[in-house]
Amino acid sequence: MPLIRILLLLIPLIELAGLILLGQAIGVGFTLLWVLVSGLLGVAVIQRQGWGMLQRLQMQMAENRAPFSILKSGMWGVLAGVLLLIPGVVTDVLAVPALILALRNRNRPGPGEPGGPTVWKRGEHHVIEGEWEAGRKESSDSDQRINRD
Repeated sequence: MPLIRILLLLIPLIELAGLILLGQAIGVGFTLLWVLVSGLLGVAVIQRQGWGMLQRLQMQMAENRAPFSILKSGMWGVLAGVLLLIPGVVTDVLAVPALILALRNRNRPGPGEPGGPTVWKRGEHHVIEGEWEAGRKESSDSDQRINRD
């Protein structure tokens, strides 16, 4: 819990330092333009990913297919949008890989879908319990039967 509090205090300070350095490098006007454009881009990404994800989810559910890949892609897209929405250089840089992952995973099959990772379901395997002794040579008919009660 203290780590989260420290991070919540450090992130705005790091972002402020990044904005000050960016302002010194390219000027105050361009820095304000950067913050404004990245915020608008973040809103657009969240809207597009959110509505697109809902539409794809409805199609997958109508086809009775698992929506894992859509949820994964949508999660990365919304995370990228939120990171772009936060004013600052560091979160904008972190938003780029999240946006790439959102676009990369968009058409990949999810778990349980054809071509996707294998999903094991509980109850597929049957276990027959019994006792076994090593080195026993003779067997009788009663040992061969399995008690299913």
